[in-house]
Amino acid sequence: MNTPHPAPVLQEAPLPKILLLTGDASVMRKFRQLLTPAYTVITANSGTDGLELAYSDSPDLVLCDSIVQDSSGYQFLITLRDDPALKHIPVIMFSRPHVQPNMRKGMNLGADDYLVYPFSGEELLKSVQSRLNRFHHIRETFSYPRENPGLSASVNDTNSMAIHERLSKTESKILGMIARGMSSRDIASFKCISVRTVDNHRHNITKKLQLSGPNALVKFAIGYAGAIAK
Repeated sequence: MNTPHPAPVLQEAPLPKILLLTGDASVMRKFRQLLTPAYTVITANSGTDGLELAYSDSPDLVLCDSIVQDSSGYQFLITLRDDPALKHIPVIMFSRPHVQPNMRKGMNLGADDYLVYPFSGEELLKSVQSRLNRFHHIRETFSYPRENPGLSASVNDTNSMAIHERLSKTESKILGMIARGMSSRDIASFKCISVRTVDNHRHNITKKLQLSGPNALVKFAIGYAGAIAK
């Protein structure tokens, strides 16, 4: 008599984890109710607590209020973007009633999106899903396995070649300069061309690599400099 083998237990993939940072209790409650069915939501009401959770829980995305208890959301964003271990995390900033929004400031500091009050729950969910999809696409396409160093190097070389095949020689060089933190003005001065020409190159690179915008291009260049600077 054959002994039946137990059926394998299928483990469900963990839900994407969102760090919600706001000093407003009612906003925190409403956002949690809206997000919880599809996401794991962790919360903080201060920039200090938010950074601690970002380190300990490795969220897939941050929803950041422009106002938090111990500082501004902008200061939190600056700190996040300056930290090599956290700078890759997508950040969506949002404003509240009776708080003057500053979308340009948020985007210039590295926010991936900025929702200005009033916005609907549907707009919030669409923004979250869009940023997560883009982040996961880039991570899966251009990340390399750590278990096998030889395989990692091979995949690294393959993706580097694929990137260079999409870009012209000039675009590849400009992408390398972006990875080193050079601004459009710095690149223009170095290559003796106009800032507008550099911006046109940046636009073409963004389209060819199927990135979502200027911030995504900078993140891509910095995060995967090892694969493109060859």
